[in-house]
Amino acid sequence: MKRRFLAVDDERLALADMTNALERACPDGEISAFTSPTAALEAVRAGRIRPEVAFLDIQMRGWTGLQLATELRRLQPEIEVVFVTAFSQYALESYALHARGYLLKPVTEQAVREELDVINGTVRSTGDPKVLQVNCFGNFEVFRAGTPLVFPRAKAKELFAYLVCRNGAGCTTREIAAALFEDREYDSSLKNQMETFKSSLMKCLREAGCEDVVVKSHNSIGVVPEKLDCDYYRFLAGEAKALAAFAGEFMGQYSWAEPTAGALTQVTMSSLAENGG
Repeated sequence: MKRRFLAVDDERLALADMTNALERACPDGEISAFTSPTAALEAVRAGRIRPEVAFLDIQMRGWTGLQLATELRRLQPEIEVVFVTAFSQYALESYALHARGYLLKPVTEQAVREELDVINGTVRSTGDPKVLQVNCFGNFEVFRAGTPLVFPRAKAKELFAYLVCRNGAGCTTREIAAALFEDREYDSSLKNQMETFKSSLMKCLREAGCEDVVVKSHNSIGVVPEKLDCDYYRFLAGEAKALAAFAGEFMGQYSWAEPTAGALTQVTMSSLAENGG
């Protein structure tokens, strides 16, 4: 079966780079390319296309990739999103909502192939019930069958929060350390500490009978979003109650979450403006 892709970039040359890289990485794929985010959204809304993976430029005239991703998710919750940007990974954090990953311009065949490999390897739900309730609005808290999950280490809880924030994207130990310890050099001491925190997190989840909400491969670790009942994920899917529940605070105890709180606020304000609120 052909893979179906959506590529959106308002710069024609950049869009050509993106589609050429996609064609080389997946010769049998079906690519729908647009320079207009509005036209792309209308095509999905009308059912003319039903992409499995969307490659979206971060900054376009009158749109952001975040806004387009949010609208696409409302129409097609199962779509995977990869952002394309000229910014570094850390500049991207404020935009990295409901995205599997990001690509730096100019997009290459190898970079696309690696992203698709990550997506293809994602563990998907097979109808299993949500095993954890995760609250991100306000402070970050986790519950198992209505009872708060007790993390033995504060940093193990913060590590889990960061993985939830990344929404299924695989994260390296170095990347997580840069967020949790902004001012520390990533040396052997910090690397060993991070391994301790990861082990502590996995032990906590294992004892709660929900170790499978986190998947690890090589030097990467990520959550399985389908196994979490999460207000943040419901917000991204466009659920009205979740949109109404957001009051400007997101994982309030963690400074690295502030850019995401700002991005969610932007989405809320845009939604209110569109609906005359």
